[in-house]
Amino acid sequence: MSSIERYDYAFDPKGDEWPARLLRRVPQDVSVLELGPGPGAMTRVLLQGGHEVTAIESDPAAVQDLRQLQVQVVQADLEAMQWRDALAGRCFGAVLACDVLEHLRQPRQVLAALAGMLEPSGCLVVSVPNVAYAGVLAGLRAGVFEYGDKGLLDRTHVHFFTRRSLEEMLMDCGWVPVAWEAHRVPLERSEFAHHGQALSGPWREYLLMGWPDFDVYQWMALAVPARESRQWQGEQWRGEARALREELRALQQRHALEHASLLEHQKAFGEAKELIARFEGELEVSRAKLSEVQRQHDALLARPDRSWRARLRGLLR
Repeated sequence: MSSIERYDYAFDPKGDEWPARLLRRVPQDVSVLELGPGPGAMTRVLLQGGHEVTAIESDPAAVQDLRQLQVQVVQADLEAMQWRDALAGRCFGAVLACDVLEHLRQPRQVLAALAGMLEPSGCLVVSVPNVAYAGVLAGLRAGVFEYGDKGLLDRTHVHFFTRRSLEEMLMDCGWVPVAWEAHRVPLERSEFAHHGQALSGPWREYLLMGWPDFDVYQWMALAVPARESRQWQGEQWRGEARALREELRALQQRHALEHASLLEHQKAFGEAKELIARFEGELEVSRAKLSEVQRQHDALLARPDRSWRARLRGLLR
C-alpha cells in the first residue's frame, strides 16, 4: 500500500461516520475548495452531491486520481503558498481543511491566506485530531508516545491541537469559530486500548474524573471570517427562524387535522352515548314489564285451589 492509499476509504454520506458528519456542514450548491484531499475519499461524495470542487494537493499519485474525477487540481505544497497565485481572484462557498492542519509546520499562514477566499456567507470546515484524547494521556502515563502509520499519532503529524489551541489559532488568523462538533471514540475501541487496559482502577478513574471530553478523538470547527461573523450569525438565526416557522406551520396543520378528527370522534361519541341512553331506557321499560308479568304470575300461583274451581263452576253454568 502506497503512502497516499492509506488515506483512501469509503463511507455512507447519510451515515454517522465522521467524514459524513463533516460534509453535512458544507452548504448546498456551493463551490468547494478542498485542501489536501489525498486520493479523494471526500471529494467523490462532494461531486455526487453536485458541488464544484477545486483541490490543492501535492502528492503526484493523488493528483492523478483527482484529475480522473474531473476535479480542478492545483498541484502545490500548501506551505509553499504558490497556490495563492493559481487561485487569485477566486472565491468559494466553503473551504475544507479536514485532517490537514496537523500535517503543516506553519498552519497559521495557510489559514490567514484562506480568509479572503470565501464568498459572502461562506464557511471554513476544519477537523483536527485531539492530542488531549484519553488514550494519548494513558500512553503518557506509561511513558509512551509512539507514532504509527495512521491514526491520531500518524507519523506525518507535525502539529498537535486541543480544542483550545485550535480556537486560539483560528481567531489569531482572522477566523471566528461559530460551531463545534466532537468525534467521540471509546478508549477501548481506539489504537490506545492497551494503554487504557494497563491503567489501574484508581488511575483510570482519576484520568476520567470530571472530564467530559476525555473521549473526543477529533474536533471539528465551523468558522467564518471575523469581519463577517455577525452577518453570518444573523443569517444563521434567520435560517433557524425560517425553519421554526415552517415547523410551526406544519404543527398547526397537523393540529387542525387532529382537531377535526377529534370533533368527528366527539360527534360519533355523542351519538353513541345517546343511542346507549335510549337502549338503556328501553331496557328499563322491558325490565318493568317483565317484573309485572312475573308478579302476576306469582300472584296467580299463590291463589287457593277453590278459587279456580269456583271459576270453573261459574264457567260451566
